Amino acid sequence: MSTNNWQEKYADYEFQDNGRSTHRRRKTAKTPANERVADIQEMDDGIESWVPTYAAALDPQHHERQWVIASVEHFYRENIITDVTRLVKGGKEANVYTCTAHPATGLDLVAAKLYRERMLRSLKNDAIYKEGRMLRDAEGKQIRSRRERTAVQNKSGYGLHLDFMMWIGTEYRTQTLLHDAGADVPKPVAHNGSAILMEFIGDEYGAAPALNEVGLNRTEAGPLFRRVMDNVRLLLDHHLIHGDLSAYNILYWDGDIWLIDFPQVVDARVNPHALELLQRDVTRVCEYFARFGVESDPVQLTLDLWQPYMREIAD
Repeated sequence: MSTNNWQEKYADYEFQDNGRSTHRRRKTAKTPANERVADIQEMDDGIESWVPTYAAALDPQHHERQWVIASVEHFYRENIITDVTRLVKGGKEANVYTCTAHPATGLDLVAAKLYRERMLRSLKNDAIYKEGRMLRDAEGKQIRSRRERTAVQNKSGYGLHLDFMMWIGTEYRTQTLLHDAGADVPKPVAHNGSAILMEFIGDEYGAAPALNEVGLNRTEAGPLFRRVMDNVRLLLDHHLIHGDLSAYNILYWDGDIWLIDFPQVVDARVNPHALELLQRDVTRVCEYFARFGVESDPVQLTLDLWQPYMREIAD
């Protein structure tokens, strides 16, 4: 595969609107070639020659090599990471990589979650999660432009790109809010475009497994179940429902748990499917822990969460 095809494979398109590019070139005065070269050399901060360790091990024409470099070079330039060392997890929606953190972050390692724009195609029933959700840009500001709102509604190429950016922005903002509130989530570090950096759960030898890969003993299963449910309650206290919670997106490390993956989170105040999604989250958690002797009633647990919440927001 040529280097010109990696953008298409990972849906990093140039978007067109009615046959016209969404980016307009500004006319500038021509600069002599020797001056342009001098300017480039003066501005070079090493990014042009930087290739992280993981990417360097790939064939120079490999699409993943180009994708990784393009996705994380901003964080290298901003002194957030110094290297990408290994692939932690690959998937249809995103890959997760281990990165060496810059000393300025105060961390040893960070995880880089790199989303593909085609993730929207594999997210089933995404309309359920989007009901009641305000359209926001990557920085969290409400989208007021009629052109942009129409593009999202019509699912044009540009609209899908905006939609994708909203999902990523939602995940980062949610994780930041929950971490600040004391939830068991990895500390978010930064985000840019299709990439989110967060605290790495694990060590230099490997990443924390998801709960579905772990066999718990009965003595720890009960406390961990209560810990997960405490987090579900904390989310609801902040009007949030995970929407896709299961043993597949709860990490386990050294006896503790961390909830991950929040792009589909819903606002319980405005989403008409909130109770349904909450019960599904609770049921999946109960089903997993039942394998290790934890007895629970997911319907009653859901009502014990939902009814006090509804009374509170009604007051």
